[in-house]
Amino acid sequence: MSATLDILFVADARFEGGTSTALAVEIRAAARAGLRTGLLAIKGPLLGLPFPMHPDLRKLIDDGLTERIDPDMRLTARLTLIHHPTIVENRPTRRLSITTDKLLIVLHHPMYDGNGRRQYDLDRVIAHASDAFGADVHLAPVSAVVRDSLPRLLPPYAHMLEEDWGNLIELDDWPAKLVRLPAYPVVIGRHSRPDPLKWPTAKDARLAYPADGSRFRVRALGADAYLAEKYGTLPTNWELIPFAWDGVPDFLGTLDFYVYFHDPAWSEAFGRTILEALATGLVVILPPHFAVLFAKAAVYAEPAEVESVIARFVADPALYRSQCEQARRFVENNYDAAIYSDRVARIMGDETTLPAADALFPPLPQRNVLFASSNGIGVGHLTQQLAIAQRVPPDLTPVFATMSYSMKAAVQHGYQAHFLPHHRILEADPEDWNTCLAEELFELVAHLRPAVFAYDATAVFEGVTRALDMFPDIFKIWVRRPLWQESHRVFLEFSDSFDAVIEPGELAETFDHGPTAACRKEVFLVPPVLHLDPSERMSRESARAALGIPDGMTVVAFQLGAGANFDVKDLRAALLAEVLRRPDTIALEIQSPIKPNATGLEILGERHRTVELFPSFRFSRAFDAAISAAGYNTFHEQVLGSIPTLFVPNEGDEMDLQANRARWAELTGRGWMMRRDYDLGFAAQHVERLLDPVERAAVIRRCQSIVWKNGAVDIARYVEDHARMLRTDWDITKLGST
Repeated sequence: MSATLDILFVADARFEGGTSTALAVEIRAAARAGLRTGLLAIKGPLLGLPFPMHPDLRKLIDDGLTERIDPDMRLTARLTLIHHPTIVENRPTRRLSITTDKLLIVLHHPMYDGNGRRQYDLDRVIAHASDAFGADVHLAPVSAVVRDSLPRLLPPYAHMLEEDWGNLIELDDWPAKLVRLPAYPVVIGRHSRPDPLKWPTAKDARLAYPADGSRFRVRALGADAYLAEKYGTLPTNWELIPFAWDGVPDFLGTLDFYVYFHDPAWSEAFGRTILEALATGLVVILPPHFAVLFAKAAVYAEPAEVESVIARFVADPALYRSQCEQARRFVENNYDAAIYSDRVARIMGDETTLPAADALFPPLPQRNVLFASSNGIGVGHLTQQLAIAQRVPPDLTPVFATMSYSMKAAVQHGYQAHFLPHHRILEADPEDWNTCLAEELFELVAHLRPAVFAYDATAVFEGVTRALDMFPDIFKIWVRRPLWQESHRVFLEFSDSFDAVIEPGELAETFDHGPTAACRKEVFLVPPVLHLDPSERMSRESARAALGIPDGMTVVAFQLGAGANFDVKDLRAALLAEVLRRPDTIALEIQSPIKPNATGLEILGERHRTVELFPSFRFSRAFDAAISAAGYNTFHEQVLGSIPTLFVPNEGDEMDLQANRARWAELTGRGWMMRRDYDLGFAAQHVERLLDPVERAAVIRRCQSIVWKNGAVDIARYVEDHARMLRTDWDITKLGST
């Protein structure tokens, strides 16, 4: 079934800055004009780090203002707009079934930077775009700066648009700030994505952003530690504000002057952030080369002249007010999104081969997502993957391949699952086992052809990476939790085998000094992941009824783990005895799903009960307190579920640093810690504190103060976005060379 569109937008939707912002404005303007549009996301070569889709673009898809396009869809478009030349500098890795009446590449960047280095090969860009979409190519520079960087001689199937494709702005999103007459100390500001090249040399920075705190306050949005690396010690009157997707209009409203200078090596194609400052009616001070773009809307000066320019406006309130009004008027007349429909009409013309748009857009093709995990000693890795799988849309089919005996949890959720036994279970030679694992995983991937391979483990096995090397077009994700032991550092060498590394958040992050702590800037960080949100739990009444808990009884849940890597017998016995010493308590011992049964487990009376619950968190409102190991899943369930818990960390060599989590809970008042080797003789005191109603209430109060959202949603959205992403980021000519 062929889909029909007025405009197909093709973009690397992960770009943080002006390219994505400008694209979002175009999509909204097209929707207002009644045009049906679609977004084909490309994974281009510029962004090596695991950036998510820009939130503005994702919201447009979620709100139905544009269609998500899969690379395998049959599609006819009246106009195809490729935003940014670099995304097709490498050839797409699959053939597209897309035809278009007109193909246009929006050139958001000059061909050469400030040092004369070429930024992209225009001939390759044109050839790859024409081959992919089967049409002549029209080039649309965003500004005269970009146009002047381009060659005059183009291939015969390439044409230069006469008008510039300047960025547009939704003026309603950028209200004019209240004009307050500036007085010392004045507030100087600027904003940009966090890139050292967006800032001038140290000498020019000292002049453009003066350190005199009695006369100037400097506020920079999108600034971070990288400035200290570029400049050394920063002036005390500089306020650095981390980059954010939203809140920019409010930030600009706090400024008196907008001052923007950049590194000589950087060539600013347009200056989206400058346009935003002008739209709010700020006095904007720029280097002279921007005059060709912004004319009289801005004021032009060298860095050494900034102080005197500001002094002139402070001394002349009428001049200041006039410049503010001129800035806003310039944007209204030249870059208001209202002009977009006329711009597109001039490009598309009246003739078209496009059939009438269908009332219902065809569904996206079904895709598989293969979730693979190691064995662990519990159910943690698989549970985390279930949290993600249950949140992907129905047009993605989760399939599981795991080394864990908890595989039945995936089967019980209705998923196809495959068991890959670990070499320790088989007592196999690791080298032989890795060879077999590579072959088995290769066959599985070749059969399923998943769009995304999501691996959840600390250990990365060579058998996994060997198999994945044979499928460069599959998007590969490694989800790895923090708090590694130093002995696990060796696995960091496998990071490059994956397209993205995602790290679920850790409440005890400040207690993490392990090998992954230094890699945080290279991974996609999400909030802590839970299988179930706390709000999804059964009510206390329903949970207690399901578990057969009599009224008036205090329930202490025991989750000390499967005991697969250490003996919990003495610890368990001591804690159970102390809990059951009180006549109004029930010890509810939750058995691990990977334990075959409770055979041989000593039952200590009718108030000691054993039960297999998965997920046990669903029933946790029935619990008054808990005694638990401090594995990632259980720890975050107990704290975010506000369950007063005595944490007994599993400190095995192959585990993460559970003791650090438990220590964080102890020191922040969100739980208690008991060390298996040192505190066994103090079991009575630990249990007495756990069962004290006042102590429990204090823990609950502190746990409830945590602001949290489920990182499983972020990972599921990341999987969904990348499952539909067209790749152009690797060189197809290198296939088979390794």
